Amino acid sequence: MTRRLLVFSLPVLLLIAAAPSALAQDAARVAIVNVELVVAESIEGKELREFLLQVETRTRAALETNAREVETLRQSAPGKGPDELRTIQHQIEDLQRESQRLADDAQRRASSREEQTLQQINERLRPIIQQLIAEGGYDLILNASIGGVLHASARVDLTPRVIEMLQAQEAQSEISPEP
Repeated sequence: MTRRLLVFSLPVLLLIAAAPSALAQDAARVAIVNVELVVAESIEGKELREFLLQVETRTRAALETNAREVETLRQSAPGKGPDELRTIQHQIEDLQRESQRLADDAQRRASSREEQTLQQINERLRPIIQQLIAEGGYDLILNASIGGVLHASARVDLTPRVIEMLQAQEAQSEISPEP
């Protein structure tokens, strides 16, 4: 069994060893870039991280202050008359709406800044990726952090071939319809 495997695989190994240049010519050049790490290590990325931390810290402090005020109002409620209880309830509702508004505003500011920063970094990355493509002759560059494609040459794009095969299949179906 082992001898048959060796006899069968030896010619294949010899072919591979004898033709490395032919394989290299046909092999697509593929690379990865961890864009998330690139962003995190960029000046803009570090500034964004600091901004987001500040927004989170300020928002958390404001929300904690509002929560303490709500708790104080709730503790003051026992023994109050109906008018005072309504006033306390309105104050609690106002504080809760303000807390929601603060959280929503913080989220909008963070998202807006993050989008703006990522757009700036993307504009700076485009020529770098193009330079790497030119220098390394890459056919495909993948984003390792999300699995997306940063660059794909026509050489590795199977779309035209898939379309051709699909159309051939469709044409064959038209010629010989199934019963």
